[in-house]
Parts: sequence; structure tokens; C-alpha cells
Amino acid sequence: MLMFADVMKGRGRDNNFLIIRLLAATAVVVGHSFALSYLECPSCTDPGLQLGMPVPVHSLGVEVFFMLSGLLIAASGEKNSARDFYLARALRILPGLLVCLLLMAFVLGPIVTSLPLTEYFSERQVYRYVYSPLLVFKDAQFVLPGVSFTPRFYGDSINGSLWTIPLEMRMYVVLGVLVWVARVTRLPMTGLTLAALVVALGLYTLHPAFAGYPYKLVVCFLAGSVFYSYRAVIPYSGWLLLACVGLFWAAKGGRFEVFAFAVLTIYGTLYAAYCSPLRLPAYVQDYSYGIYLYAFPIQQVLAAAMPSAGPYWLMLAAVPASWLAGFVSWELVEKPALAMKKRFFPGDSQQQLA
Repeated sequence: MLMFADVMKGRGRDNNFLIIRLLAATAVVVGHSFALSYLECPSCTDPGLQLGMPVPVHSLGVEVFFMLSGLLIAASGEKNSARDFYLARALRILPGLLVCLLLMAFVLGPIVTSLPLTEYFSERQVYRYVYSPLLVFKDAQFVLPGVSFTPRFYGDSINGSLWTIPLEMRMYVVLGVLVWVARVTRLPMTGLTLAALVVALGLYTLHPAFAGYPYKLVVCFLAGSVFYSYRAVIPYSGWLLLACVGLFWAAKGGRFEVFAFAVLTIYGTLYAAYCSPLRLPAYVQDYSYGIYLYAFPIQQVLAAAMPSAGPYWLMLAAVPASWLAGFVSWELVEKPALAMKKRFFPGDSQQQLA
């Protein structure tokens, strides 16, 4: 029987991870349009909920990101030293994030704020906005002094998507600790990642303080790591995918619906990742991080500029604008930062999954 380890080893970078990440980032833009449009539309329904999913489409996009991240980071941690692992993560995450934070605090904020600029720049909140998410164990800040876009519930938030970035960086720390423990104690990563997932699932399901977001994303990340750790014993099978679909439909409406959907999501996503590759044009690169970083403020600006527009009009304008921002971020910030890896990793020993 064909196992995921065989498929991953045989395919390397010949997979669909790029298109999955781009679709996940676009799903976040689509889902956020319902909450960020100037006009509320009570009769409008999120596409994910329309399709019978237990989560809205933007939540699905974020959960897919965390599952993929858990898998890919587990692969990287297994193949690299702690120094190389964290340096590679820093080059991938921090340059794009820092530029985004600076643009929000020192370009968009001053343009939108209702305060005099001298008062705006005298507020400590402006500078906390920039450095807080970079400190890993600090939460991202959503508002800037005097900044408001629409009368909606999230109308004062300049970039509500950034809360997930420090959380993901914390998971890098957790996974790095698990890798270190495995190397020092010679315990298998399979057991360590599974134990971490069991603890996380137990807290998520049994302890009210850990129910819902953001802790669900911790479970998603660890589930991706466990999937990678057990790739040698997980079959790559269309029949198993159909069984996951059947499990979800059987559980629909019950207490295990969310769990069954999570199983379907991770297996379906990774099954699709190693199906026959869908060939994107050669010029399309990984704009997903930039799309995710800039979509929320772009939607806020567009919503403020279109006070008569509902979620579908906002969606129509925001998706291409966010892709353009992702392209610019990739070309001007992310790709040059990743090119620096050659200075530090001349042999580039990293796992070539995506």
C-alpha cells in the first residue's frame, strides 16, 4: 500500500502546496468581506457555511495554513540544526511582517487618523503596534490612535489578521523544544508530537479556558506535525479520503462534527497536495503570506471608500487588490529576504517539500 512517506519522498517539490496556500489566503479575504464591508448584509451567508461546513471559509483558510505549517516546520526541524531552523523561519516571517507593521503605523495610520499628526506620533500605542508582534510572546495590536474605517464592529481594527502571526511563531518554539528533547533523549519524534497533540486536544475539548480560538490553531499546527511524524504509516488512498468524507457526513450536526471535519480537512488537504500537480504559470510565486498580511487593511480602506457596498462588492475589489499587494510584498521584501538564506545555508540542507 502506498504511504504518504513514499509520495513525499518521490515528489519533493513537485506538489500542489503553492496553489493550496494561495487558495487558503484568498479564502481569508473572501470570508473577511462579510465582516468588513461598510454595509451589513443579514441575508448574506458565508460560502463555507453555505456548503455545509461547520466553520466559515476564512477560518478554514487559517486552519489549513496552520496544518500545513505544522507539517512543513516538522520536516524542517527534523533536517536542520536549531540555529538553521530558527534562522530560516526568521528570514521567512520577520521581514515581511516588519515592513507591513511599519507601513500600517507610519503610512496608513497617519493618513486615516482623526488626530493631529503631532498627537498621533506622540502616542506610545503607535510604537507598540510595531514591536509587539515581533516579540513572539506579545500579542499583536489591532488599533492605532484615532484610526477608524467603518461603523462596523471591526471598523477600528487596522489589521485584524495579524493576531495569528505571533501564535504561529510560538508554535515554532514549541516544535523546536520537541526536536531538542528528541535529540537529547533519543525519544522518537512520533511519540513526542503525538503526546503534544493529545495534551492540546484534551485541553481544547475539556477545559473551558482553551476552547475555541486561538487554541484551535495550536491543535491544527500539532496535527500537521503529527501527520508528518507518522507519514510512513498513513496510507495515501482515495478510499481513505472517501471514508473521511463519510465520517464527516455521519457526524454532521452532532458533537463530533468539528472533529470529523478537522480530520477531513487535514487528510483532504494533504491528499490534494500530492495529487497530479496543477501547473500554475511560471511567473506565479508564493504570494500567500503577502496576501494574508495586507488583505485586512486593504479591505478596510476599500470599505471606507465604498460606503454603499456590501460584502460581495468588497470581495470583488479586495481579492485582486490583495493579490497585487502579495505580489509586491513577495518581489520587494520576501524574495530578497529568502535569497539571504544562501549566505547562511550554502548547502541548503532543508527538507524539500514545498
